[in-house]
Amino acid sequence: MNLIFFYFCAVFKMTMKIEKSRFTKKNIHNSANMKKFTVISVYNNRQLLQNCLNSSVESQVDVDVELKYVDNSDGRYPNAKVAFESVIDNCMGKYIVFSHQDIRFMEDDELHNIFDRLEKIGDFGIVGVAGVNGRDIISNIYHGVTPSKVSDYNITEETLCETVDECLFIIKNEAKYIDIFKNLICDSWHMYAVEFCLRCRQLSEKVYVIPANIYHVSPGSSYDESYYTQLKKIAKKYKGSFDRINCTMGYWHTGTLRLWNQIRNRRRKDIRNGTLKH
Repeated sequence: MNLIFFYFCAVFKMTMKIEKSRFTKKNIHNSANMKKFTVISVYNNRQLLQNCLNSSVESQVDVDVELKYVDNSDGRYPNAKVAFESVIDNCMGKYIVFSHQDIRFMEDDELHNIFDRLEKIGDFGIVGVAGVNGRDIISNIYHGVTPSKVSDYNITEETLCETVDECLFIIKNEAKYIDIFKNLICDSWHMYAVEFCLRCRQLSEKVYVIPANIYHVSPGSSYDESYYTQLKKIAKKYKGSFDRINCTMGYWHTGTLRLWNQIRNRRRKDIRNGTLKH
């Protein structure tokens, strides 16, 4: 498995010494027309970060990117919200990209193209690269050590959806959206993007998934008991607004009894399949 992964990654150039926060500019002779992102990633595997997210961001052209890497290799941060909040107030980009450490941009102009899409959309609360409508996962990205497509649906333009996945999502670097993030109840490593989407929808903010040429090393199918704990908390908070929470990890009722039955049945299945960590 490792040989397959490193063979896949070997075609990309590894550059740059990783720092917690760094500002990088490409084509600075034309910086007045550049686009701006801050890419934030919480990592617990420095080599994986280097091989995937960092090297592919460094290869991006026609875009200036601020990198903020949050080192959680020692487990100092108890959850994603706390980790991201350690740097979110100091972001300099127009848009903030929240990314897993094992994401790769597969084209050198991918961030440039994403920026153009965001500018075209204009009115949005959150944008992701994998999303859900009803029971349909919508995404163009590939995942897994042996890459396979996340979804059977192929999109060519921005598409409204209910929720987006945590693997990579984008918000505007504006006080309104930073405050939404800071006021999430999510206190684990799961569902923080899903909750952000629910809050946006309560505020009549649009949620989009966009086409993106991205590879996610993780297959996204392995998680632990804290997922269900988080799910019950979010369902309780938002059940007044939503009958269901549809996301890439499941399609859940917000009513207490139906949700608990769903969790019980899913837990048994996951334990049999070995996808639920203890």
